[in-house]
Amino acid sequence: MHPFVKIACFFFLLLLLQYLSPSSIAVLCGLVCLLAAVLNLPHFSQLIKRMRWLFLSLLLVYAYATPGEYLAFLPLNVAPSFEGLHLGLMQIAKLLIAVASLSALFASASKSQLMAGLWTLLSPLRLVGLNVERFTVRMLLTLHYVEQMAVQTRLKLDFSQLDKLALEPDEPDEPGATQPLILAQPAFTWFDKAMLSLMLLAVMGLSFSKFVGAVDFFKVWQA
Repeated sequence: MHPFVKIACFFFLLLLLQYLSPSSIAVLCGLVCLLAAVLNLPHFSQLIKRMRWLFLSLLLVYAYATPGEYLAFLPLNVAPSFEGLHLGLMQIAKLLIAVASLSALFASASKSQLMAGLWTLLSPLRLVGLNVERFTVRMLLTLHYVEQMAVQTRLKLDFSQLDKLALEPDEPDEPGATQPLILAQPAFTWFDKAMLSLMLLAVMGLSFSKFVGAVDFFKVWQA
């Protein structure tokens, strides 16, 4: 699959989350997490481990800040609401889908392939004066430095780490000014074109349904 199509699938999946039912989100979360685990289990499990406190915080905030029916089997002064737990779990599932799909995207393509897809995605912005090549190279260097920080056994959020990385001498195989960066653009296959066409039709259909719903709401509001 072309890297541009993979990136388009990632953004389309995030857009689709706004229109899916809770049961569909739960099924999709399981499938995407399974895909990410199959492609790169150590990396995906490390991401989930580092985000566990964020998941717990989201669940607690929604559970105790959302009004609704309290759980009957818990004391009233400590019982969360059923609606809050449901919303919290849905937000965690959506975040899991985003993290798992991003992990699958990075596991299924190299950095140069992803940058080639990003270059294709941003090419229309040349019309407004964006230097796509320079932006793409800077994105590649940013991903390289972030990966260096992420593989550390003890990650400490300190801006001085960025200064240390910038002062370190470039390795012979490090992407940067020492070597040219070649973005190979593979040809679009019939499968890539079919996927792009299906996603475009789906986006048009979702946009039309949203427009029809807004028109109906405006008519009801006027009446």
